[in-house]
Amino acid sequence: MNTLVGSIARTLRPAGGWGPVSSMPSNVMSGDVMSEPTRPKISRSSYRPHLDGLRTVAVYLVVAFHAGLGLVSGGFIGVDIFFVLSGFLVTQILIRDLASVGRIRLRQFYSRRVRRILPAAAITLVVTALVYAIIASPAETRDALGGFKAAFLYFANWYFIRQSTDYFAANINTNPVVHFWSLAVEEQFYLVWPMLLAGLYFVTKRLGRPQWWALRIVVAVGAVASAIAALHIGSTNLDRAYYGTDTRAYQLLAGAALALTPQLFHWGARNRRYARALAVVVFVGMLALATSALDVSPITRGVFVAVLAVALIAALENTSGGVVERLLSSTPFTYLGRISYGIYLWHWPVIVIAAHGRSLSPLALFAISCGVATPLAALSFHLIEHPIRAAQTLDRFKTPIVAFGLATSVLCGVVAMPAILDRGTTAVSALPGSGGSASGLRLLDWRVAQKDIPALPDCLAADVSKCTVVAGTGLHVVLMGDSNARMWIPAFSAIAKQRGWNLSVLAYPTCPWQQHLDVVYKSFNQCQAHHDDWYNRVIPEIDPGLVVLAHQAFDDPLYPYPFIAADGSQVRPGNPKFESSLTSASAQSLTALSAPGRQIAILEPIPDAPPKQDPLACLSKGVPAAKCAYQAHTQPTPLELFYRKEAKLLPGVASVDLDRVVCPRWPTCDAIIGDVIVKRDANHLTATFAKSVAAQVEARMPKTK
Repeated sequence: MNTLVGSIARTLRPAGGWGPVSSMPSNVMSGDVMSEPTRPKISRSSYRPHLDGLRTVAVYLVVAFHAGLGLVSGGFIGVDIFFVLSGFLVTQILIRDLASVGRIRLRQFYSRRVRRILPAAAITLVVTALVYAIIASPAETRDALGGFKAAFLYFANWYFIRQSTDYFAANINTNPVVHFWSLAVEEQFYLVWPMLLAGLYFVTKRLGRPQWWALRIVVAVGAVASAIAALHIGSTNLDRAYYGTDTRAYQLLAGAALALTPQLFHWGARNRRYARALAVVVFVGMLALATSALDVSPITRGVFVAVLAVALIAALENTSGGVVERLLSSTPFTYLGRISYGIYLWHWPVIVIAAHGRSLSPLALFAISCGVATPLAALSFHLIEHPIRAAQTLDRFKTPIVAFGLATSVLCGVVAMPAILDRGTTAVSALPGSGGSASGLRLLDWRVAQKDIPALPDCLAADVSKCTVVAGTGLHVVLMGDSNARMWIPAFSAIAKQRGWNLSVLAYPTCPWQQHLDVVYKSFNQCQAHHDDWYNRVIPEIDPGLVVLAHQAFDDPLYPYPFIAADGSQVRPGNPKFESSLTSASAQSLTALSAPGRQIAILEPIPDAPPKQDPLACLSKGVPAAKCAYQAHTQPTPLELFYRKEAKLLPGVASVDLDRVVCPRWPTCDAIIGDVIVKRDANHLTATFAKSVAAQVEARMPKTK
C-alpha cells in the first residue's frame, strides 16, 4: 500500500514538494470544474494546461447548444466533460491529503470550495435577479423565483426535475438560472464524496497492499451502477435521469476512478506516439458526439462521453506534444479555460435576457452570449474569484468561512430573492359589465392562475388504467396530444361526467399527437417513447370510440415552432418542407388512429398571444383587464386548412374550431371572461377557464354514436 501511495504522491506532487493546498495548480482548484489561475513556476507535472483547454471546448459547446445552434445539437455534452474533470481533479486533491497526512482535511476542503464557488455564483444570481426584475413581468419573475432559491440552496437539479414533471416545462426553458442544476450536482458531490472516500479509505486500510485496488473496484462498481440506473430511468423519465445526482454520479466517479489509478499516467516514452494518436481519435469522437450526426439519447451520449473523456485525459497525460495537446495548451484556450466557470455562470442569463420578448436567431444568440458572458467572466475572475481564492489570510478561518458561506446562501435564497422577484399585485378585477362567469367559477388571482394546471396522468409502459381520469360506463374517449391536450382535461372531464364517458388522457408536454413528430426544445423530452407506446399498445388496448386530438400551433405566424421530422432532420420555419412535413405527419397519424366505427376530433389550436402581450404577465402588473386583451391572427394556418380538408374527405374525422370559445369578442381575446382569468401564459388556458367552457366545447364537438 505504501508503494502505491508513493506512486500517487509522485503523480500529484508539485515541483517544490507538497506544500499547502493553496499551492495546487488551477486544474485541481475548480469549483464547477472551471479553473483558477495558474501558479508561477509550477512544473508541467503539477499544472496541465491542456485540461484548461479542454474546459474551454466544453463550456463553448454548452453555450452553442443553449443558443440553439443546430450544428451543435449535442453540445450539452460539455456538462458531461465537466463532471468527469471534476471527479478527476477533486479526487486528486483528496488523495493528496491521504498520501501526505493520512486523512482528508475536510474543513480545509470545504472552506476552499466556498471561496472558489460562492462569490462568483452569488453575484451572478443577484445581478441576474435584479436585471430580470426590471425587464420581466411580476408573473415571470415569480415563476422564476423557485429556481433562484434552489440555486442558492444547492438543490436546483431536483427542483427542475419536479418542475418538468408538474408543469408544462415551458418555464424551465426561460428560467434564467436553469443551468445551475449542474452546479447543484457538483455541490452535492463535493459535500458527500470527501467523507465517503475517507470512510472507504479507513475501512479498506486493513487490507494492506490491495487497499487501493479495493478502492478502485468500489468506485468503479458505483460508477457502473449509476450508469445503468441512468440508462434505465432515462427510458421512462429522461428529465429525471438527466438532472438527477444519482444518475450523474457515474461521470464524477469515472473521473475519480481515473485519479485513483495513477498507473495510467505512466505509459512510457515509447508509447507517446500511440497516446498522441489516441488523443486525436478520442477528441474527434467527442466533437462528433456534440453534433446531431449520431442519433442517440442524451443519456447514452453521456455514457459515451464519460468513457471518451477518461480516455482523453489519460492520453493527454501521456503525451508530450501532439496536435491535440498543443491546441488545448495554447494561450487562448488556457486563458478561456481559467475563466470558464464565469462563462458558464453568465452565458444562460445573457441568452434569456437577450431573447426576452424578442425573436433572435441562434447565431445571434450565440454571438451575444459569447460577447457578453466572456468579458463578464474575465472581470469576475480578476476582481472577485482569484483575489478571494488566493488570499492566504483566509486560510486561517476555515470554519467561519464555511459558516459564512452557508448563512449567505440561505439568506440570499430565502430572503433576498423573494424580496427582489416576488412582486406585483395579487387580485385583478373583472371586466366592467361582464356579469360574472356563467359557470359560477371564479379565478381573479393571477398568482393562483399561474399554477392552475390540471394533473397529468401517464401510463407509459404501465397499465392503461393509470391514464383514466373519468371512469364511466359509456363511450370510451381518449384525449391525446401535448400540453395543449392537457389544458383541456378539465373541460373533457366535465363533459365525460355529464355524458357517462370513460375518459383516458394520453398527453405529454412538448409531444404532439402526430407520430414521428417531435418539438425542438432546449430541454429533453420522451416524445418518441410515448408515441411508440400510444400507437402500438395503449390505443389498440383501449380501442376508443372517440379520439380527441390537441396540439400547439406549429405554423402560427406569431409563434412558429421548429420540429424534428420523421427522417430525424430539424425543420425550421422558412424551410420549404416545413408545411409539407407537418401535413404528411398528420395524415399518416390520422390513418394510424383510424378504425372502423371510431371518430376522430381534431381541436384546432387556440390563438396564441402575440410576443410581449402575455395576458397573465399584463395582469400581474396591475394593468386594467381591458388593456390586457390582444388581437388574434384571423386567418387559418395552412395546417388548420389541411385539417378542415381532411374532415371533409375522411369519414369520422372532424375539425373543431374553438377560437370563439376562448375569444368571444373575436378577434379580440380578453384576459378575463366573466370572473375567470383565461390563460396562465401566452399559450395555455387555466384549468378553471377550461372547466368553465365545457358546455361550449361539448356543443362544438361532433355527435357521437
